Amino acid sequence: MSLFTPSCLDDFLINKQEERELLELILDRKLPFPFNGKSGILLHGTYGTGKSTLGFLLPSLLETAYAGKYPQTSPIGQMVATEEAIPEVFRCGGGLSSTTIVKEINICNSRTPIHHYGQTDYFVFDEVDKLTVSAQQSLKSVMDLKRCQFIFTTNYIDRIDDGIINRSHLIEMNQHSNGNSYVIIGQSILKKLSLPSTAMPVSHITAIAQKAKGSLRTFSSNLIVDAIKLGGVVPPTT
Repeated sequence: MSLFTPSCLDDFLINKQEERELLELILDRKLPFPFNGKSGILLHGTYGTGKSTLGFLLPSLLETAYAGKYPQTSPIGQMVATEEAIPEVFRCGGGLSSTTIVKEINICNSRTPIHHYGQTDYFVFDEVDKLTVSAQQSLKSVMDLKRCQFIFTTNYIDRIDDGIINRSHLIEMNQHSNGNSYVIIGQSILKKLSLPSTAMPVSHITAIAQKAKGSLRTFSSNLIVDAIKLGGVVPPTT
């Protein structure tokens, strides 16, 4: 069970404003993707910052954007995923070979993805740094295929092949320097615990954020504990 299940871009903290704006341009369909040799989005940063969660959510956000089924007057960061994408997921800690990866991607690319509004295939590589050097290098050739979008996550960007980096938009998700950036998320959690958003002082929320050292998982867990002490109630599971 999780009280904090991100559903839109605003639920994540991106370190650099220009990288956040790049994701907004892609989701707003102003910047084509893939485009100009960039067919990947590489989410990198420390543990617990939501990289994998955003990586698995992005295909559905992209599908929602392509379908146009969201309030066009609302900020794109508030667009909630209403369309379900069917990505091909590679969990890279299991010793995947380059042959297996290339074969799977080529099979998908050989058919038209009519089940996706974007007419594209989505490939999610979670913890891509765990692939062997040869497996990472093999990705370079298939990243140039048409109708393919690649989402990568890693805790160690220094272990990623330069070819993948060069073909991807890099999005850093690390400790945010401004604790106030966590306030909106914290207040949202308070309301889910049947507390007013003002039940906890902003200074206390930012202090929890600083102690979490960039981990949204740790931040939300510690905030929930303190909220329960204030009378918050965890909703029953359904």
